[in-house]
Amino acid sequence: MFNIGLPELLIIVAVALIVFGPNKLPELARAFGRAMREFKKATEEVKQSFEAETRDLEEFKTQITEEHITNLIEETSASTEAISEPASSTEAPAPEQPSPVGDSIPLFAADTAETAKREDEEGKKEGTSTRG
Repeated sequence: MFNIGLPELLIIVAVALIVFGPNKLPELARAFGRAMREFKKATEEVKQSFEAETRDLEEFKTQITEEHITNLIEETSASTEAISEPASSTEAPAPEQPSPVGDSIPLFAADTAETAKREDEEGKKEGTSTRG
């Protein structure tokens, strides 16, 4: 605990024997033993109260999590029911995506390679190269 070896312990006992005398030493040892017992008892009480509070917090966390999950399930089921019901019998078709324009900036590397290849082919047809 305190990393005290036998030689150090003997020195401490010898000094205590000299300072307090042989008559007072047993009384001091008993008092020290009682103090250590009380300290351990108080430590155990603090430990138990801490564990009880931790258990209460875990129960509260579980309860909150369960309520949150229940609310999410209810909201999800309500939103999926609203989505699955058709709004009307005549629905407008989805708008078509505009076709890419020759001067547009490609979004992906594959589009860039295809665009460069197409420009090279067009340049060869016209007799000029679009690449520098």
